[in-house]
Amino acid sequence: MALLSLKNITVAYGKNIVLKNLNLEVEQGELISLLGPSGCGKTTTLRLVGGFIQAREGQFIFNGKDYTNIPVHKRNFGFVFQSYALFPHLTVFNNVAFGLKQRNVPEKEIKKKGNGYIRNR
Repeated sequence: MALLSLKNITVAYGKNIVLKNLNLEVEQGELISLLGPSGCGKTTTLRLVGGFIQAREGQFIFNGKDYTNIPVHKRNFGFVFQSYALFPHLTVFNNVAFGLKQRNVPEKEIKKKGNGYIRNR
């Protein structure tokens, strides 16, 4: 059984269908690349997996669990944007701390991880 499965996924922005009946399976430990020209659906596919957008049709299964309708804040997935500064108005420490705070990591641990990251840069 695949770790990640996209089954008959269709995504549209208004009337513009971007993905139509996309099927993809990724096995545990497998590395994949999404390649193609601008506008072919690479980022849309990643945004779907991350939970930033919803499919019009289809199903997203991860590790045997249906994530199709699970909201982004409950998925526990990471997403790295092409722009390196997720929150350009925050310091490096506060950018590192943001995700940890969302996961209710204790403040002492946040300071340790955030300061450790800054020292290692």
